Amino acid sequence: MYLMYPLFLFSVLPSHTCGNPGLIPKGVIQGSRYNIGDKIRYSCVMGYVLEGHAVLTCIVTPGSGASWDFPAPFCRAEGSCGGTLRGTTGTISSPHFPSEYENNADCTWSILAEPGDTIALVFTDFQLEDRYDFLEISGTEVPSIW
Repeated sequence: MYLMYPLFLFSVLPSHTCGNPGLIPKGVIQGSRYNIGDKIRYSCVMGYVLEGHAVLTCIVTPGSGASWDFPAPFCRAEGSCGGTLRGTTGTISSPHFPSEYENNADCTWSILAEPGDTIALVFTDFQLEDRYDFLEISGTEVPSIW
């Protein structure tokens, strides 16, 4: 006597949720659904400015199922050094350039680009004070620090 077992084929379906993108320091998040097509909106508490995309959308991504279309933004204090660049060109400089900037300046700049775009940085004047200053460039690959 032979017993026949049914043959079951299975596959792992891609995720249809992006998951909670998380709170940001000094930030507020609106929206509590994280499935494909859902949107969430970030804002900052008074005295802080949002840097990055305010609205994130959960989209279908090849291979991994679903992910947010942009990284979570951040909130920076009003009047602080830094900002966000959008578009095809822009300029980043330290406060009061070409004069010296204050001690302990902490500047964070975000450069927003569409997925697949290349960002090129061209330095025309660059000087750091040894043991005190540094430049960190981070993105989709491992950060570089000079």
